[in-house]
Amino acid sequence: MLYPHTKSRRTVLRPTTTANSETFYKTLLRAGIESLPPMDSIAEDFACLDALFLVERRDNGEVLGYSTLHRSNTAGHIEMGLYTDTTRARYGIGGEAVVLTINYAFATLNIDKMIVRTTEASFAGLGEALDNEGLEGVLPGHLYFRGNLWDLHCYAMRRAEWEEYMHHVGPVLGAR
Repeated sequence: MLYPHTKSRRTVLRPTTTANSETFYKTLLRAGIESLPPMDSIAEDFACLDALFLVERRDNGEVLGYSTLHRSNTAGHIEMGLYTDTTRARYGIGGEAVVLTINYAFATLNIDKMIVRTTEASFAGLGEALDNEGLEGVLPGHLYFRGNLWDLHCYAMRRAEWEEYMHHVGPVLGAR
């Protein structure tokens, strides 16, 4: 059985609400996401989220960004997003946020498959949270981001794989 951890050694996920839409929008801009809709429509997009978390440093409470669970469907699939200020979320803190968010989803939601999409721009901040075993495909030059075309890397993790994976990362999530 999975426990819905929200803390790791260095990272804390704190549930938040749509009232923080302006801060979320500014975080997306700091993260370098250039293809954003107008600020007014972001609050509407929040209604489509299954969960929204602040990502904080555990040692000092500094907000590093946001983590989301979204686009759940009747097939039992859900997507996660991590939006952090990469200048402040270093040394695998983003990776811990990914692990916490994926684990939270499998522990609390009736889902079978987690989908994560990212570019090379995020690899350094994620540490080893995503590996090639979960890579389902790469769409070359698919995303315009930070003034460049980037390959979009698509990862997936099934519930049974996650439960096996937790045998390896469980001690990292042991901090309640």
